[in-house]
Amino acid sequence: MRIRNVVQLHTVNRLQAFGWPLVIMAISLTITLIIGALVLNVAGSMGESDLADARDGMSMGMQWNGAIFALLGPLIGFGFIAMGQYFPLALGLGLTRREFTAGTALVFVGNAAFYASIVTVGKVIEVATGGFGLGIRFFDVVYTGMGEWWQTLIQTFLLILSVMLIGAAITTAFHRWGQSFLWVFWIALAAVVLAFVAAIMLSEPFQDVVGAVARMDWGWWMLVVAAMGTVGAGVWLALVRRAQAR
Repeated sequence: MRIRNVVQLHTVNRLQAFGWPLVIMAISLTITLIIGALVLNVAGSMGESDLADARDGMSMGMQWNGAIFALLGPLIGFGFIAMGQYFPLALGLGLTRREFTAGTALVFVGNAAFYASIVTVGKVIEVATGGFGLGIRFFDVVYTGMGEWWQTLIQTFLLILSVMLIGAAITTAFHRWGQSFLWVFWIALAAVVLAFVAAIMLSEPFQDVVGAVARMDWGWWMLVVAAMGTVGAGVWLALVRRAQAR
């Protein structure tokens, strides 16, 4: 099987495959550091107690800091790009669907492992330096795991891999059924979101259920993420055999 050719197809543009996600992450981290420095500078001019409060406040408030999606965002879109851009090209170059699927799955796993390692190293440095000396959070956030370093590694790996597989599944369904699938998908998604919001607002028992789910242990959440990725992988593998290159 020409799996190596598929891997090269995905990674031939080094800047797109590896460069831009890291550059965008570095820019986002720099902006976060500048904001943290400005906050501490203003707080420091008011007194030591205000400086300590500002540092603690940033550390607490930035638990939900979404700046890390400057890195995760492009990776989330990689599953869509793999099937939307490279799938037709691969078939045109004479690669089989089996070869493309195997090679693309290998690239997905490699990407997830590579970038999860970067996030984990960044998290270890951030924690060891007290938020890079400023009390800020960039890597050590809810989305990538706020526990031990190995939890961040596992969580980030599963998150990146799962969203790439789901993205590939959605794009493959578009190749299979065309524009009609997109209409059905977005209408169904909107209906689910509206029903969820309405249930949250109107049903106290449903609120209790959502609260219980939100309080699940880390391990259970990882099983949920892994299950979503497994479903995405199953749909992708089932549809790619009959998907048309568009």
